[in-house]
Amino acid sequence: MNSPRNTINKEPIATVAHVVSLIKCSKSVTGFIDSAAVFRHSIHQQSFEAGKSKYSYHMYAIVHEQCEQHGEILKRLGYRVLHKPPPIRVEEIAEGWYRNHVEGENCCGSAEFIKLYAYELEDYPIVVHWDMDVALLQPMDDLFDAIFYDKSSPQGKAARSRLELQHPGEPLPDKIDAFFTRDVTSAQPWEKVQGVQGGFLIARPSKKDLQTYIDFIKQGNYTRGRGNGSGWNSMGYGGFQGAMAYQGVVAFFYDYYRPNTAVELAVCRWNQVVADVIWRGPARMEHHLQCREYPHDGNFETNTKCEDCRITPIEKVKSAHYTACKKPWECVLPHPRIPRNENQKYRLSHLTNVTTCGMLFSKWFELRRDLERQLQKKGSVEPAVHQGGFNQEYFLGYCERSGKYIPMNPPPDGFDMKEIYGI
Repeated sequence: MNSPRNTINKEPIATVAHVVSLIKCSKSVTGFIDSAAVFRHSIHQQSFEAGKSKYSYHMYAIVHEQCEQHGEILKRLGYRVLHKPPPIRVEEIAEGWYRNHVEGENCCGSAEFIKLYAYELEDYPIVVHWDMDVALLQPMDDLFDAIFYDKSSPQGKAARSRLELQHPGEPLPDKIDAFFTRDVTSAQPWEKVQGVQGGFLIARPSKKDLQTYIDFIKQGNYTRGRGNGSGWNSMGYGGFQGAMAYQGVVAFFYDYYRPNTAVELAVCRWNQVVADVIWRGPARMEHHLQCREYPHDGNFETNTKCEDCRITPIEKVKSAHYTACKKPWECVLPHPRIPRNENQKYRLSHLTNVTTCGMLFSKWFELRRDLERQLQKKGSVEPAVHQGGFNQEYFLGYCERSGKYIPMNPPPDGFDMKEIYGI
């Protein structure tokens, strides 16, 4: 349950910076424009300005220097654009295995470290870094209050009591500096170390923290492999998806440099990707049907009581991250694919849930439809005709067929999104 909506406050408690990063870009901008516009609309809909929160917001986009041409598009959508070079260039990393291999990391190698510039925004008490393929579905006040207010204050106590945690009952830090979700869907039950899911991080901005990241990444103290003895400082932060880049360094930073300051949120509620959290092999089948997450009590036999994110009721989802489900604008339902490796067939057949994904697609398209109607009210653009016949209950007419998306009609040059949002 979230904090009460804003019915009393005449002014916001504070303004939060919501940040996305544009790391890679292409000539086609259809999905890019629509995802940036709908994501911003979802943030607004859960804000002080919409009467849903005690917190106002500003939108930021960190744009990699190779994507500079896309910055103007984001400005038109109401983002404050920061053009940035990578905070670490490969030639600055100490010679060794890490320097020679980081550029091959999923998805973007060292370029992904531009996300870390979010820590520079010290004019804000709280910053949230998101991937752009996200929709915020409920207010974030409990998370913000838990950072903003002292733990002993009435507001702090109330917020902490309502947090939806991955490990309920575990003691919270005296001072919370960050929230994130772990990448449980890529974890293996026998590994104690997990990366963060890179599409969602709430943090106290700190240039000092940014410098700590830069310093240890440049040292390149990373051991190849996966599991014990691998990764950053040979402490097990290696081999999982994104270990050499953002997902690995954020996990290592909060576990090693800032222990007991970050809180792990429930993966089926926040940053919900609708992916299987159960181990189904094909390796180490002695762990079959156990939770992918390492058991905190060390008992593998009872490690079977994790919530199945594939069937979490939509009304309980706080934010949706369209990864396992595919992107709404791709107009594809995530039916199991047929793998080349027959051993992967069983695992992949359980990867996600088409119905849950479809219902979350409809949430995204409802946001898009509402945004288009508001643009129409301001006389700036006519909504795109949405009479597509592809799974209309999920795609609301915005997909003509599988893979054939009907894009938004963008606002004209010179249109100020403040006419809709007021900020």
